[in-house]
Amino acid sequence: MFLPKKSSYYLLLLTIFLLPLSSYTQTIQDSYQELWKRIILDTISKERTLSYLEVYIQKAQKENNLKEEYKALEKKAFSVSPSASIPLISEMEQLAVKSKNDSLIERSISTKASFYYINRNFKEALSASIQAEALNIKKGNIYQLNFVRIDIGNIYYHTKNYIKAKEYFTKAKNYYKTKNNYNYVQGYMVSLYSLSKTYWQLNKPDSLKTTIETAENTLPLLNNQDRVLETAYINYVKGGYYFLKQDFNEAQHYFLKALPDIKKNEDFTNEYVIYLYLGKIAWEKNEKQKAVSYFMRIDQLFQKRNFLNYELRHAYDYLIAYYKETGQPQKQLEVTEHLIALNHQFEKEQQDLTSTLHYEFETKKLEASKTDLQKQLSSNKYTYGVWLIGSGLLCLTLCGYAFWQTKQKKQLRLRFNELINGVQSANEPFEKNTDTEKSVIETKNLTATEERLLLALQKFENEKGFLKPLKLDDFAAELNTNRNTLSKLINTNKGVNFNQYINSLRVKQVLIDLKNNTRLRQLNMQGLAETYGFANAKTFSMQFKAETSLSPAYFIEQLQLDDAETAH
Repeated sequence: MFLPKKSSYYLLLLTIFLLPLSSYTQTIQDSYQELWKRIILDTISKERTLSYLEVYIQKAQKENNLKEEYKALEKKAFSVSPSASIPLISEMEQLAVKSKNDSLIERSISTKASFYYINRNFKEALSASIQAEALNIKKGNIYQLNFVRIDIGNIYYHTKNYIKAKEYFTKAKNYYKTKNNYNYVQGYMVSLYSLSKTYWQLNKPDSLKTTIETAENTLPLLNNQDRVLETAYINYVKGGYYFLKQDFNEAQHYFLKALPDIKKNEDFTNEYVIYLYLGKIAWEKNEKQKAVSYFMRIDQLFQKRNFLNYELRHAYDYLIAYYKETGQPQKQLEVTEHLIALNHQFEKEQQDLTSTLHYEFETKKLEASKTDLQKQLSSNKYTYGVWLIGSGLLCLTLCGYAFWQTKQKKQLRLRFNELINGVQSANEPFEKNTDTEKSVIETKNLTATEERLLLALQKFENEKGFLKPLKLDDFAAELNTNRNTLSKLINTNKGVNFNQYINSLRVKQVLIDLKNNTRLRQLNMQGLAETYGFANAKTFSMQFKAETSLSPAYFIEQLQLDDAETAH
C-alpha cells in the first residue's frame, strides 16, 4: 500500500523527531557505567559529551544518587567556560555537604582550589586550599594534607613568595619520605621537584644540587613510565642549576634534553620557561637573533592564551632592549604595549593574593590561637571575661577602621567626580576669546608692560607652552623682561608663584587629556611626567596630588572603571 505524497512527508517528519526521543529514553535507562563510557570517549564532540552529562545528572537526581551526580557535575565543570563553571563548583560543594561524606567534602574543596588555580584566581584558590588544609587536619588525613601543602606552596611560588613556598614544599617532602609506599614515593618526587624549582628561583645552587641528587637517587623506586617523565623534569631543573653556575653549554644541553618529554606531557608552561632560558643562553652567547626567536614564542603565547607566569615576563625586557638596540621603534612599541597589558594582569593577581595573604592566613592563625585560648579560659571565668572584652575592643577597632576606609573611598570618588565635571564643562580651558581678554586686562588700570606680559601669558597658556621643561629666567627672557618683574606679575595676577602656576597648568591639561585619550592612560608615571614637562615621576605624582587631592594612579583607575561600566 502506498501513502499519498503529503502523508509520506508527515511520516518522515514524525520518524525524524521520534528517533532522538527514543535514543534519549534508552540513554537515561542505561547504567552509570555505560553512560560514563560514552562521556569519556575522545571521539565524540563536546556538545555530545555535555548532552550525555545532562542525562547522567538527571538520572542521578531521579535516583537521589548524590555521589554520581557530583561526579558528573565535576566533569561538566571542567568541560565548559570558566564563567559557566562557577555555579557548578558551588552546586558540587552543596551536594558534598548534603552527602555528609568527608571524602566527598574534601574532594569538592580540592576541586574548587584546582579550578581557581588553573584560572589564576589565586585569592579563591588559596581560600579553598586553606579550607582543605583545615579539614584534613581536623580529620587527621595527614597524607592528603601534605598534597594540599604542595598546592599552597605552588600558589606562593607562582606569586614569587619563594620563602613561603619552600616552607610548604619542605613540610610535604619530610612527610612523604617516611614510607616506601608507591603513592608516598610519587608525593616525595613531586615535593623534591617543587623544592628544586624554588631553590632555582632563590639562586641557591648548592641546595638545588643536593635536592636534584636526592631526586635522582629516588628515581629507581618509580615504574618505567613515571621514571621517564620524572627524569625529564630532573633534567629541566639541572638546566636551571647549570644556568645559575653560568655553565651555559651544560644548561642548554639539559634544557634541550628535557624539552621533548615535557612537550609530550603537554606542560606548555614549563615548555615556554625552557624557551625563555634557551633565549637567555643565546643572548649571553651574543646570538641575539636566535634569542629573539625564542622570546617571540613567549609573546605569541601571551597573545594566543592571554597567559604568562611572572618568570616568562623577563622575555619582554630582552625584546625591548633588542628592538631599541636595532632601531625598530614600532616593534619596541608593540612589545611595550604587550608588557603593559601583562603588568595590569599581574598587578590584579598580586593585589588579590596580597589581600588574601594578609587576611586569610592571619585569620587562620588567629582562629587557631582562639581555640587554644578557649580551652585555657574554660576554667577561668575572669580571664575569659578579659578575653571577651579584648575581642570586643578589637571588633570595634576593626569596624571603625572599615567605616573610615569606606568614608575615605566615598570622599575620593566625590573628588574624582568633581574633577571630571570640571573637565567636561571646561573642555578647552586655555582657549579663550583674545579680544575679550584684552578688554578685561585693559580695565585693570595696568601699565603698558603689565598689559603686554599678561597677554603674552594668555598666549602661552593657549599654545600650551607649559608642557616643555621651563625655568623662570628662560621664560622671562622669552617675554623680554626680567625674572623679578615676571615673578611679581604672576604672584599678583595669578595668586601663586611661578612654579605653582606652571604645575597647575600642566595638571589641568593632564586631566583633560586622560579623560579624552584612553591610550594615554597606558603610559607609566615616568612617561606621563616626560610628556607634561615634569622632571620625574615622583615630582609629577606629588604635583598631581597637590592640585587634585588624588593620585594619578587612582584617577586613571576610576576613568577605566567608568569606561567599563559604560561599555556594559
